[in-house]
Amino acid sequence: MREFNTSGPCYPTEHYTVMRQALIAEGKEKVRKGRFFTIFAPRQTGKTTYFQLLSAELKKEGYAPIWISFENLKTVTKEVFYQAITLRLQRELAEYGLNVARPITDAFTLGEFFAIPASKEGQPIVLIIDEFEGIPDAVLSEVMHTFREIYHQRKYYLLHSLILVGVSTISELVLSSASPFNVAEELPLPYFTFEEVTDLIAQYVDETGQPFEPAVFKAIYENTHGQPGLVCALCQHLVTKVVPDRRQTISMEAFYPTLQYFLSQRLTKNIINVVQKAQQKKEFILKLLFQPEPLPFRLYDADISWLYAHGVVDNVAGYTDILVPLYKKVLITTFRPLINGETRHYITSIHDNVTQYLQADGSLNLNALLGAYRAYVHRRGFRAFDTEHLRESACHYSLDGYLNFFIQQLGGQSYVEVPSGKGRIDILIRHQQRSYIIETKVFYHTTYFKEGKGQLAAYLTTEGLAEGYYVVFSDIHTEADELYNEETVAGKRIYTHIIRTNFERPSELPVPTELK
Repeated sequence: MREFNTSGPCYPTEHYTVMRQALIAEGKEKVRKGRFFTIFAPRQTGKTTYFQLLSAELKKEGYAPIWISFENLKTVTKEVFYQAITLRLQRELAEYGLNVARPITDAFTLGEFFAIPASKEGQPIVLIIDEFEGIPDAVLSEVMHTFREIYHQRKYYLLHSLILVGVSTISELVLSSASPFNVAEELPLPYFTFEEVTDLIAQYVDETGQPFEPAVFKAIYENTHGQPGLVCALCQHLVTKVVPDRRQTISMEAFYPTLQYFLSQRLTKNIINVVQKAQQKKEFILKLLFQPEPLPFRLYDADISWLYAHGVVDNVAGYTDILVPLYKKVLITTFRPLINGETRHYITSIHDNVTQYLQADGSLNLNALLGAYRAYVHRRGFRAFDTEHLRESACHYSLDGYLNFFIQQLGGQSYVEVPSGKGRIDILIRHQQRSYIIETKVFYHTTYFKEGKGQLAAYLTTEGLAEGYYVVFSDIHTEADELYNEETVAGKRIYTHIIRTNFERPSELPVPTELK
């Protein structure tokens, strides 16, 4: 019985595998043309699986694909580096029955290594170098010049095609060292499409007979954006830990605890990397997550470039974004709530009881909780949002922290959804197997304000819910305006809460008489 693979490459006989025929065909075409090209993709995106599948196809066409890695070589001496790649190249070529005795000691002998008849009757070599950014700085220039010479004098060499692979952008690295090829020619290795995620899970369903609800397919894709490692990890946890009985259906009731587990407990390499890198750029990440205006994607910006190189952010339609929704949720969970220790101000009296936010039937009274949040914001004023460089962003951040505090006390969970759209944040609350949706926006003008209600109604229709909550932060409304409203929009009950944010800043407050 095959399984969902969560570490290392996938072997189709052992693991459920997306074969990616279109990508394999694209790679084969580049190799046929003798291209030297690059691939950049974060870890656990299926790079090694792809190369294994591509290599198998290339062997059928008479090529000799060999794979080596520069991992763990960054700090070694020049002598040790050449010794290491000699052994790795010889080991790979031995699989073709070739015994190459000549060692590589410098850039010259590196070129000569590929000039000798190293394969059967001149069998063309396709060299795949993984972890290319692990090359020592001391040899980078000479190695790249050697590959350039091979590229321009290919009739004297058996190296037919070269593929450089890395987990961070290697374009600048290669360009600065006299690239033998146009680095802009990359082979993109995108995440799984929804159809590929569906295909992967369908392989499991066909083999085991355990069904998945259609909503779970959608939830897995929407939370991972098709990131291969996360897709497999979520599926593996669902079928082995949450619903191991194959007679039972994998439902959304199984998915929600799985999502919560990944947000708070599961430490995959991907998640650890994203959290560690985000913590080093926390101020920027909080702006990215919560500020209303999107940030243009500009690689010359130091923060964006660094986070992009480490696979945290990406270019999404010209704007900087965290491509994987699960990563966004992990980061929000990691940083929540850290605004000036505000949790100590949530409860103001020993008589306050969190059960006051429950209805008689045990369901949540979110209108009461949101009313309490408005009072909290009014009471705390600017201090609740005084986060330095996070003015508008702090509105969403503050609401998430406040709600999460009380919902957890009541035995529920809150999840932040971050759909596209200026100033829009959705909060999904799960309590006693019921779902509640809150959409938040910043008030810009009346038309935009009304459009948000329509978006929320459409979202409620998709989720099969009858009512939803609309929280709008405004520095325009006053106490004289209507700050709470109930209405029906497109057949859905919408509860609107206006949260005023037009506070006086501490520097603008009058000086107390006793301090004059």
